[in-house]
Amino acid sequence: MSSAGGAVFRSAGRLIFVRSGIRRSADDSRCLRVYGDEVPLVRRIRRLLRDPGRADLCLATVLLVAAELQIWLGQAAGSHRAVAAVAAPVLAGTVAIRRGYPLLAGVTAQATVALVFAFWSDTQIFGTSIAWFCALYAMTVWTPFAHFVAGAAFVVVSNIAAAAGSSGTLQRSTPFAIVTLIVMIIVRRVISNRERRAELAERERDLVAREAVVEERARIARELHDAIAHNVSMMVVQAGAERRVIDETNGSTREVLETIEHIGRGALTEMRRLVGMLRSDTADPLEPQPGLGDLPTLVARVSDAGLPVELHLEGERRQLPVGIELSAYRIVQEALTNALKHAGDATANVHVRYGRDSLELEISDGGGKARESVVSGGHGLAGMRERVALYGGVLQAEPRPSGGFMVRVLLPIR
Repeated sequence: MSSAGGAVFRSAGRLIFVRSGIRRSADDSRCLRVYGDEVPLVRRIRRLLRDPGRADLCLATVLLVAAELQIWLGQAAGSHRAVAAVAAPVLAGTVAIRRGYPLLAGVTAQATVALVFAFWSDTQIFGTSIAWFCALYAMTVWTPFAHFVAGAAFVVVSNIAAAAGSSGTLQRSTPFAIVTLIVMIIVRRVISNRERRAELAERERDLVAREAVVEERARIARELHDAIAHNVSMMVVQAGAERRVIDETNGSTREVLETIEHIGRGALTEMRRLVGMLRSDTADPLEPQPGLGDLPTLVARVSDAGLPVELHLEGERRQLPVGIELSAYRIVQEALTNALKHAGDATANVHVRYGRDSLELEISDGGGKARESVVSGGHGLAGMRERVALYGGVLQAEPRPSGGFMVRVLLPIR
């Protein structure tokens, strides 16, 4: 069984020397493209190092090879080369097992170093010293508190005992033992605080994302209600008008029209009741919902705000379903808002392509210095994804190789 009982801190799943940053949405920051990813060897190495256990095994191998080379080719081991050569694999092995057995790795590494120092003094081998540090780090950070206390006590006692065994004095050994203990306590406290902040930030980000999705769904529901209610109302009005002027002798037609009118009125009532539950306390302004025909006005408004925008239309302009027109307009609006907020002193391009059975949108910017005081009323990529998923479309958002950001959207038209 593992002596860890499960990692106490989530950093046990990451490399020691790599600080894992909290990821942000694509509309909050632009990612840097690493050209080394295109090299197959580099890609294989990175895939190998993504597994923490394999990374530790590779590190242990490197430390063992470096230690043995220094022992047999250098003078650091002095007359104790055989002892150092035996201790090096043991210490390297503690690095390989430290994630699964951090307490065992730390105690074994400390005991080995103390034993060597007590009988043969310090050998000054860099590979074994680094392995000792790595094993103690694992015992300090990745063990429960009780195991940490036991391990720290063993480190202090073994350091003092090793110094006494090598004809040392308490004046020499006690300061080193105390400093080692203080460093272990500080490292554990710092890592604990960092992990706690990272976890809180991740929870907060997930909560904000869920709230954004809920708000965007409510907004989409309200907008679809307004669009569908208009069309259904026209159907009901026309059915009622036709029923009143139709000949009394044509009973079957009157019954059909009455049924259409009755079902339409019921649908409107139920829709208003359900969507009314989603409406916020502050009612939205009563105005026609925008569509692709309003893009020139949107482009002009964004250009006046400081981001020059060019609008390009391709294909035959035709009337699309109201929901798709509204979603396409909102996607372009949100993408331009993000560009205005993040691209700064740059230009943007909006391409709208009318296909036979699809609508394609492409919004790109050239990048630049971001502005600091631009407020967005939307929800960025979260809202875009909701709108695209509503119609079974495809969304692609990524940094451009030449700088800036690009959003591509494909909306099927059935």
